[in-house]
Amino acid sequence: MQSTNSKGLVTLTPNEQRVYIELLNKKICSLQDVTEITDNYETSRTTMSRLVDKGYALRVHRGYYAGIPPESLNKDHQVDRYLLAHKVSDLQGALAYHTALELHGVAHSYFNTVYYLRPKSLRPFEFQDVEYRYVKTQKLFGVTEFMREGIRIPVTDRERTFLDCIRRPDHCGGMEEVLKSIATFHKLDYDLLDDYLKHFDEQSLRQKTGYILSLLEGILHVPDDFLADLKRSVGAKTYYLTPKLKNGSGKHVSRWNLIVHKNIEELMRFA
Repeated sequence: MQSTNSKGLVTLTPNEQRVYIELLNKKICSLQDVTEITDNYETSRTTMSRLVDKGYALRVHRGYYAGIPPESLNKDHQVDRYLLAHKVSDLQGALAYHTALELHGVAHSYFNTVYYLRPKSLRPFEFQDVEYRYVKTQKLFGVTEFMREGIRIPVTDRERTFLDCIRRPDHCGGMEEVLKSIATFHKLDYDLLDDYLKHFDEQSLRQKTGYILSLLEGILHVPDDFLADLKRSVGAKTYYLTPKLKNGSGKHVSRWNLIVHKNIEELMRFA
């Protein structure tokens, strides 16, 4: 018969205690992490299964477990979504899109979806009513770090996030959410932004960026010469600010040779 402690939890064996301490230190562990302690994969699986059954851990994804802190034992414990997304990605890539807006403190709305850029595809999953979506890319530049619960996690920096939102507003809540969020950056490093535009090397992105910056010129303190350079680079091809405008619902802005939302001024009202 298993003994219990004063909190009504089943007590841990010495091996389980070692693994539990590692879980608390790393917040989230893979079975591979646990095997480095137990030296046996099957023992790791058994140990984690027992820790979950005893209420000391949560199975957060296939092969991944979160430790429940002592103060949260016998209570509902919310796993940090950003740490989980990073750990399941095998520590490759960076949190991005609307998730980066949240971490930079500028997101206009709160989403139950976490976006993560990584070099290889990974199937989405859900845990605790949060959807985790991984976007494949070979362009992993413009990354900074944030601290979460004492652990460093990679996040796209403000300039990269700004461009990512323009490139893929569907990963950022749509154009209205994008405008209202990026407007609160207040200031960007325009030398860095120019460098990132060269890295992307997309004519459509240059025109979109020029247009968005012209809308937010005063708010984001856009240098005149930077905007002028983008204007000079406008090409002969017309692009759509978002794909849905291809149904004829947009209007043409000749200065940037873009089809934009007819109600763009309305979207900008509270930006």
